[in-house]
Amino acid sequence: MCFSVLLKMFAIDCLSGSLTCRPNVAACEECKQTYGWFARGDKIPDEIRVPFNRPSFRHIYELLPFLRRYFLFWFKNIGRKETLPINLIEPLTHKPFYGVPCGTIGSGSIGRDFRGGFCKFGLRPGLIEQKTGVVKANQFILTLRQKNETNLWRTVYQKVLCACPSLSSGQKELVSWDFSFPPDKLTYRGLYPRSWTSYSIPEFNFTLCMRQISPIIPNDYKDSSLPVTLFIFDADNQSGVDLQVAITFTFRNGTGCQKWSNESICKASIFEENTGSSIVKGVYLRHTIDDMKCTYSIGVLVHDALHVSCCTGFDPCGTGEDVWIPLLVKENFQKKNENMDQRQLGIAVLAEVLVKANTKIASCFEYALVWDMPVVHFGGRERKYKRRYTRFFGDQGCVAPTICAYSLGKYREWERKIEEWQHPVIAHPHLPDWYKSALFNELYYITDGGSVWFEYDSNWNAKEKHLSVYTTDLMKQYGRFAYLESWEYRMLNTYDVHFYASFALAQLWPNLEHVLQAEMTDQVDLSDEHVAYYQMDGSRGFVKHPSRVPHDLGNPAVEPWLCTNAYVVHDTGKWKDLNLKFILTFLQKVWPTIKRLVTEAQVCWDEDDDGMIENSGTADQTYDAWKMNGVSAYCGCLWLASLQAAASLANEIGDIKGADLYTKLLSKARDVFERKLWNGEYYNFDEKSESAKTIMADQLCGNWFLMSVSPEIAHNLLPLSHVKSALDKIYNLNVLNFASGRLGAVNGMKKDGTVERQRLQADEMWIGVTYALAASFMQQGDIQRGFDTAWGCYDACYNRFGLQYQTPEAVYENHFYRAIGYMRPLSIWSIQWTLLRQLKVFELGSTILNHIHTGTPLEFQKISPSKMKKDEHCVKVKSGTSSHF
Repeated sequence: MCFSVLLKMFAIDCLSGSLTCRPNVAACEECKQTYGWFARGDKIPDEIRVPFNRPSFRHIYELLPFLRRYFLFWFKNIGRKETLPINLIEPLTHKPFYGVPCGTIGSGSIGRDFRGGFCKFGLRPGLIEQKTGVVKANQFILTLRQKNETNLWRTVYQKVLCACPSLSSGQKELVSWDFSFPPDKLTYRGLYPRSWTSYSIPEFNFTLCMRQISPIIPNDYKDSSLPVTLFIFDADNQSGVDLQVAITFTFRNGTGCQKWSNESICKASIFEENTGSSIVKGVYLRHTIDDMKCTYSIGVLVHDALHVSCCTGFDPCGTGEDVWIPLLVKENFQKKNENMDQRQLGIAVLAEVLVKANTKIASCFEYALVWDMPVVHFGGRERKYKRRYTRFFGDQGCVAPTICAYSLGKYREWERKIEEWQHPVIAHPHLPDWYKSALFNELYYITDGGSVWFEYDSNWNAKEKHLSVYTTDLMKQYGRFAYLESWEYRMLNTYDVHFYASFALAQLWPNLEHVLQAEMTDQVDLSDEHVAYYQMDGSRGFVKHPSRVPHDLGNPAVEPWLCTNAYVVHDTGKWKDLNLKFILTFLQKVWPTIKRLVTEAQVCWDEDDDGMIENSGTADQTYDAWKMNGVSAYCGCLWLASLQAAASLANEIGDIKGADLYTKLLSKARDVFERKLWNGEYYNFDEKSESAKTIMADQLCGNWFLMSVSPEIAHNLLPLSHVKSALDKIYNLNVLNFASGRLGAVNGMKKDGTVERQRLQADEMWIGVTYALAASFMQQGDIQRGFDTAWGCYDACYNRFGLQYQTPEAVYENHFYRAIGYMRPLSIWSIQWTLLRQLKVFELGSTILNHIHTGTPLEFQKISPSKMKKDEHCVKVKSGTSSHF
């Protein structure tokens, strides 16, 4: 087979084929569809989980030197904790009410509470303000009016469309607003990048459904960068009398963080934009966030039956009567009070329409929310960056109304494209409903993972002389992209984690993946001889070694790209997996770099010249608290896959000597791997450590990735019988024997069926690794096992623990999670890649999934009720310190 660039293999017209779009139906009907993540407004988690805070005494004892060094480091930075790449002392605590976020790729995000609020702003590049709750002034207000006996319209109902109980008590702001919408009358469905919220008002037999839409469209490099979200309302009046229905959209300056609430003088104005076929009216609000100019804009699409009124200034810290009373008595908004504090300002746009008795009106209110923040800086403030959308709309900070009008004119086309993209999965009768939800909803991280997407600037080359012409040419066309490892692990493009997550970008926006990999190529030979103090072992070393792939491209609270390798727990120049993962991920143009990386790995890490690299007895790979010593299953398998990839590439480009060299080296290394690690059932964790006999869920990582690239090339990487035997062992012990089979695959399991708890990270279940393992099962023909394995972690995070749209790196069997809002779970797209390319389940006439059980996994149904009950208890524990490990 022709072994071309991995990106070319990934660059598919995603889920292409003959697509049949469902006709547009009323959103109220769409709320009843069976796919997506569902919640009622009063939903609470089945089990209370908190950040990990209970290391064992053994763990504490072993880590005492590290903890001492880290506490000193933490106290040294106590006044600027945001600059810490990892804050182990104050981990983020999840909020079980998150829904589909607002926004697209790289232009900032605004979080949504599924009960109706706006929260968790991510407008500062690469930084998520997760501790910010629902902003009280950012709301939709519903007003209903009926005619009285004198034939005059009178208000019979007025409430804020938000069921967050915290807003209705104990706050002095906006006390005149009614926040008492009953939670049990609100239902929510999320299917990224859209969501549907239904509000039922039974006393008037009236239902309102709001559809939230962000233009996330595969293979689109323009509209998918826009800082916009649409809110489309459908009304269903079954009251028997006519109703005047008004929706008022309110928004204030800032992000809900007190630091930016009164940073600058705010200015608001009414605008009117012509889309060519219609008019958009609204208000824009100019202010700053962290000294970066930002303009919020609310616009509504005007039609003949719609009455629109705009408010250019209300006090978001006052009683709120300047908005509430005019709505209540059907008066126009008053002019802005010039004595009002101009540093804190709210705006509002009202739209009103007549809904006749016993009728439904689709799309009767069409709102757009835009945040135009075109030029931004990171925490170090050394550079200014222009966001991607400025390529199309300019960078003057005055285009929010234009984007409003553009978006309201295009949203129907966007929805059609979203439906065409998702339809093959959604409509497939033999794919589990939970998978349809998980696949698309885990993409929330593309928007809400601190992603940045910048236009190329020729000035970069002055300080980044390593950028090649090849890379800059790509950047000129597609921009520069990066995203966080995690909301609380502030490092961009963490490579050992992106290795798993890359399947999402590579399938949906392959040119962004291409740019990212090209930039990593340029980074390999770069060196940074500034000395860093590494906290795990107390050693000192260069920030960046030559001939090494960087761990990350920097901390957004400091200065990414100019200061890379923000991670200071270990010296990642000594990590064994980074170079190998690079080789497996980008295979053209970089052939000279690949040869150097292979040579470097062999020279530096093959201690006994037997062709197989050894680990050093430290946590020198992505499992950065789990020590490996000697030959290890994880790094050894990656090494074998890298040699196979290098040999295949050498053959393709005509490097006969290179192909022969790597083929012989592969054969030699494979013999060592088999001899030292294969025990007749699975591959031992490693050769020499205390965990040597542990069953590692990720022991076949290299085989999984190479199978994803090319099953033909990976076919003989390891003996097929050994692969199947190891997967059997992992499924029966790491999956079924962990948390009653309901929580994915634990990282480490002992042969006797007990969880390996002696080592940090061994007793964790990593969601991203579980999804990769599920793909491995499917690659070997065990499709049912693959779905059943993946179901456990999705069901736990989305349905039981309240971790939806904030999927963590790790979950424990009981009580805890670690690192919410994490990149690695995007590896679920490796399952989709396997279904699409290897199993070809979307081809006409495919029957391979016909016998797949799509409900609760069959293996789980066989578990005794008493064992299930033990695993379902709710545990309430107090949050404290956490660990990156």
